[in-house]
This record gives sequence, C-alpha cells and structure tokens, in this order.
Amino acid sequence: MFDRTIRSRILAGAALPLAAILAACAPTAVDQSPAPIAAASKSDSDPAAVRYVANSVANWQLANMTNLEEWIAYISGETANPRGWVKGTFFLGLADYGVKTDQPDYLKALEAIAVREGWRMGDRPFHADDHLVGQVYFMLDRAGIASADIAPTRAGLDYILADRPTNQMMHPDKPGDTPCSKRWCWSDALFMAPATWWDAAETFDNDAYAQFAHEEFIVATDLLFDQDESLYYRDSRFFDRRGDDGEKLFWSRGNGWVYGGLVNILRVMDEGDPRRAYYVDLFVKMSDRLVELQTDEGMWRASLLATSETPPETSGTGFFTYGLTWGLNEGILRGTQYEKASAEGWSALVRNVDDNGKLGYVQQVGDRPKGVSPDHSQFYGTGAFLLAAGQMLRRAE
Repeated sequence: MFDRTIRSRILAGAALPLAAILAACAPTAVDQSPAPIAAASKSDSDPAAVRYVANSVANWQLANMTNLEEWIAYISGETANPRGWVKGTFFLGLADYGVKTDQPDYLKALEAIAVREGWRMGDRPFHADDHLVGQVYFMLDRAGIASADIAPTRAGLDYILADRPTNQMMHPDKPGDTPCSKRWCWSDALFMAPATWWDAAETFDNDAYAQFAHEEFIVATDLLFDQDESLYYRDSRFFDRRGDDGEKLFWSRGNGWVYGGLVNILRVMDEGDPRRAYYVDLFVKMSDRLVELQTDEGMWRASLLATSETPPETSGTGFFTYGLTWGLNEGILRGTQYEKASAEGWSALVRNVDDNGKLGYVQQVGDRPKGVSPDHSQFYGTGAFLLAAGQMLRRAE
C-alpha cells in the first residue's frame, strides 16, 4: 500500500519508468523519457507525494491497456472500446492530469490513440456514452496538440441537432439499450455527454450546443433528482426500489457521474453565463449531502444511504473527492467540513493503491450498488483518481 512501499520509494527519490509503457498503447513512436519526480514528504497531500502516486497509477494503467483478463473481474462489451465510456473516463483523467502536471508523454499517448481512431466519437450517434471521448479531444485541442481534429465531434453533435430526439425518459426494466437512451435518461449520461456539448459551444462560439445540453440536463434532473435527499436516482427503475437496509437506492458511482459531470460543465462554462447558477446550486446541494454521507474511513458506500457496514468503493469516492476539491479551489465551497471531506477522501483513495500503482476497490461495471473486492479495478476508477489528483495538486501548490 502507499503508506509503506510507495512512500518509501518517494523518499528514496525513485523515478517512474515510462519507457515501454507508452509504446504499448501508441501505434506511432512517442517520447518515452521518464517524467521527473521530485522528492516528496510524508504527507499524502504534499504536491510531490500526490504527483508520485498519481504517476504510479497512470503508468500502471497505461501498461495494462490490453491484458484485460489479467486484472478486470468483469469485462463488458464496452471495456476494450477506445472510443467508449470505460476507457474514455481514463483518457479524460489522464489528459487533465497530463496538462496540469506538464507531462507531454501522457498527452502524446492519448494523441496516438486519437489518431488511430480518426478523432471520432463512438459509433452510436445519440448515445451519451459515445460522446465522452469528445471531451478528451477538446482537451487535447486546447493543449495545442498539432494533430487534433475536432471536426468529427462537431459533425456528430450537428447530426443530433438536426434530428433532435424527443422520446420519453422512463427506463424500461429490461437489459440492453433502451428506447430512452437516445436522451439522457440515466445518471451516468450527465457525465458522459453534457460537457462535450459545452466544450463545443465554447470552441465553436455557438450557443446552440450549450442550450441543447442545458435543456436536456434540466429534463434529466427533473426526472432523477430527489429534492429531499439532494441525490440522483440512477434511472426511473429505482424510484421505488430499496436496499438491504430499507434505504432508497442512491448508487455511489451513479451520483459520482453526475457530480463529476457538474464540475466538467462548470469548468468550461463562462462565469457570466446566466445558466451557471442552476449548476452551482445543484453542485452545492450535492456537496452538502455528500459530506454528510462520507464514512469515518473517508470513503462513500456503494449504496449511499445504507446504514450497515459495507466495503469501501473507490470510483464514487474518486469523483466525490474530485468535485469537493475543485469546489474548494474555485471558492464555491468554503468551510472546514469540505476541507476535511476532501483531505480524507484523497487519503482513502491513496490507501487503496497497491505497490504497483493499481487502484483497488473499484466496483465493476453495473447500474446499482454491488459488492466490491480489494483487487477489483477498472479504467474509469483510474480516471476518477487522476481527476482528483489534478485538483489535489491545485489545492496543495
């Protein structure tokens, strides 16, 4: 665990080996020189310590992009898709972290993947999950990546605007893609798609993209946000379902998707935008509720309102730590309760990184609270960790 092995390597001034890692995910040659790691202190939140553990996590994940059977307990049909949401969440976290720490090797690795994929979003034109990688492309474009081509993303969004879906939002109780999936009828969608649309509005100076996203976000929130609990149901199937403790079923990662999505929207939106207050209000309401629900060990339960002991879960914790720390950095959240929740969330995440840089206790692909084990990991858990790491560095520096 980080507290012993990784910290001892930090104090010894060890550098992370990037050579051969990037080549595994890049079809063309990239600069493989190791990223410099400064000497670190014993504090989890010290900038050098944050950078070291985050580099360890990023490098482990880059070295394990294709050997999925060796480390993923449940491989879904989307897991291997380089333009899907599972890997896309990692790519987003890596891009954000690479920009914040000025580590071009990470951006070059992402560029190589984007070039190989023709800078395209996913194959389902209306499905929110297939819009997530658009955020990665916009981030690489803003970072000055020479080959960045956001025209395919714009074409995909324009296709939707030209044939805007108006289907109902209720989620039928059956597996597979549902009729409502052309719109944002499940909480995960609010991370996957809206920020891509806001990125497009900013990049192309066309408010039609932002207004579409705003209107659809309101429709989804009116359906899924519980005003009494200040939390989101995963989808309409869960309105009347209850957990083992009789609690309403509010899924940790499902709310993490929304919370992280709110941050990603607010990071792009102009501060003078009159629509901004709507998102800030939601963000603060969720923040206050999440602080109340954090466990003594700094984690959040897979079922947020469960009262019995449940295992820790790091994907939801990663998104919540990301959001809380961003809110503090922006001055939207002020108070010791938020400071404490952010610091304890980060320390809990770090405790669940093993000696090699693998993040554990990540609930597998699903749509509701489920069990999780120490060796469970997933690309999206790593992505949430890196998003949180970037904000922790802002907080510490």
